[in-house]
Amino acid sequence: MTNVMNSSFFPKDIAWHDIGTEEPTTNRPLKNAGNFRRLLYDVLTAISSLSERNDLVLMNTPECDFCHLLLRKLVKPLNASGLKVFIGIHNSFLFMSGFAAELEKDLGRYYSLPLEKRFGKKHLPRFLSAVMAEIVLLYRITNLRTIASSVSGYYVFGEQVITPNNSKRRLEFSAKPVDFEVVKLRRKRINEIERRDEKLIFTVTGRVDLHRRDYISVLKSFEQIDASKFQLVFLGEFADEKVRELVSNSSIRSSITTFDRRVSEEEFEHWISKTDFIIAPVSEIPPYGKFKISGNPGDALSAGIPLIIPKRYYEGNTPPGTLSYTDSESLKEKIEELTKKSGFLCIHF
Repeated sequence: MTNVMNSSFFPKDIAWHDIGTEEPTTNRPLKNAGNFRRLLYDVLTAISSLSERNDLVLMNTPECDFCHLLLRKLVKPLNASGLKVFIGIHNSFLFMSGFAAELEKDLGRYYSLPLEKRFGKKHLPRFLSAVMAEIVLLYRITNLRTIASSVSGYYVFGEQVITPNNSKRRLEFSAKPVDFEVVKLRRKRINEIERRDEKLIFTVTGRVDLHRRDYISVLKSFEQIDASKFQLVFLGEFADEKVRELVSNSSIRSSITTFDRRVSEEEFEHWISKTDFIIAPVSEIPPYGKFKISGNPGDALSAGIPLIIPKRYYEGNTPPGTLSYTDSESLKEKIEELTKKSGFLCIHF
């Protein structure tokens, strides 16, 4: 939300108030419903004390199992007070009605596994875990669509992002505040990289989660390249056992930096300052860039660091200072080109 507050979209004389909440360590309906209800009351109280009728309230997209509480305890009371609620579309596919069967299938694949694992921890039989996952998924979608009909509009990070209803008002923001001098720097860095004694550092930002990013393709690509030429950094907490196992058994393990804890802001800035390229191996399920937004491009843009991202993300409208790839083989070719032994490197795109 701070990024929106600093955006050039609104005049500087607009009064912004940032109301932040702590992310719960778990999100199980029976355990946390009471806490979530109290949290919503506190948020409602804070907003009401700072706002006047017709003010805008920008709310992050709810991605939880308590959408009915969010609707009853926050959205509807704000509407009744004459405030205009705009929801940030981060998961617009959850709000879409009548979407294609293949998207419905992708949606099920995206959420069923995490939900099965969540309910599995409660020692439910495996078949019942799957059933509960489907029930919660359906319940979540139904309530999200109810919220969609109750808000005044949506705000999005990127013009390519789909919103549920064209009749709703739509605000567009850049992913992060854009300093055009930084963008120029990024373009220069991607075309002219001075060779040093140190390895090139490639960083994937964000929690290491195979459902969000395709770490398998990244590992497959880098394992075909001389490990003495690069350092690969997974700049986020390791949350996926499959990726952990792949990294542990990788032939390039000594050239991979990982974290077993949540990365602090200081650590994040430290590694970003050393990074030469940010890789955003965003998942195809759901289709990132269209129905769901990744934070990786914003990390690269705000830091002036060249971005490497699947071509499908921007649907052919790749912004300046960005390299794109189509699969693990083309990613490998890009990395090889970047790590050539020469005084300067010139990349054409």
